[in-house]
Amino acid sequence: MRARYVFRLDDITPTMDWGRFWGLMALFRRSKVRPLLGIVPDNLDQALVRQRPRRDFWQTLRQLRDEGLVDVAQHGYQHTLSFRPGLQLIGRAFGIKEFSEFAGDSYSSQLCRIDEGYKILDSHGLATPYFMAPNHSFDVNTLRALAACGFRAITDGVSLFPVCMHGIICVPQQLWRPRVLPFGSITICLHTNDMGPRAVAQVREFLRRPLRFSSFAAEVSGASSSLATKVGNASFMLAYAGARGLRGLLRDPRPGPAGAGHPENSQLSCL
Repeated sequence: MRARYVFRLDDITPTMDWGRFWGLMALFRRSKVRPLLGIVPDNLDQALVRQRPRRDFWQTLRQLRDEGLVDVAQHGYQHTLSFRPGLQLIGRAFGIKEFSEFAGDSYSSQLCRIDEGYKILDSHGLATPYFMAPNHSFDVNTLRALAACGFRAITDGVSLFPVCMHGIICVPQQLWRPRVLPFGSITICLHTNDMGPRAVAQVREFLRRPLRFSSFAAEVSGASSSLATKVGNASFMLAYAGARGLRGLLRDPRPGPAGAGHPENSQLSCL
């Protein structure tokens, strides 16, 4: 089975770098590829403020969604990250740096904030069953709260194919830049705010290749619990954990939160 590729664009806010965003969207539209947009409901992260807020932000996203050009996910609540060592479901062993908006908080606290974020998106006509955790960091309470709020799937995980945990389908996210892999459901995570000409050129060339491009919604719909899928996922996780050299290939090049002294997420996201 040939690999299927999904693109996700994180940190979608009214104050993002719109020029870079539209540049990527033009490439995806030309190639008829539908990316997943991670929308921050109530952004308080100053690192994501790149220009004055666009007044037609919500209308623009609704139009993109309604035209079938994108899928949308709720990207946390306010994207406020704090240092929380050892609290993530999977942490430093898989390259997840210990900054999170949710991991370590009580179930009730997470439920409240996730629900508040959902209500904001719903009020703008963008309610979605998909979730994207800031900094790829969450715990079991996050998954429980997502299920209670009616979410169906989250974009994150170290595996080859989607898996189900605590009632939530986890579509894996393995790459930070376009790379060809032999098989699996492969998600490529991009941050348009930080992408320069070279990174955009890599995406352009990748989209021109004769590969199988998918969408997040399609991967959720096609999620399987077959024995072959489980064996493939387990094998991949074991191989990754033992092959530390692979991290250089998949490393996230972005700097971490200002003043934190740690990369926000230097490698793969994982479950």
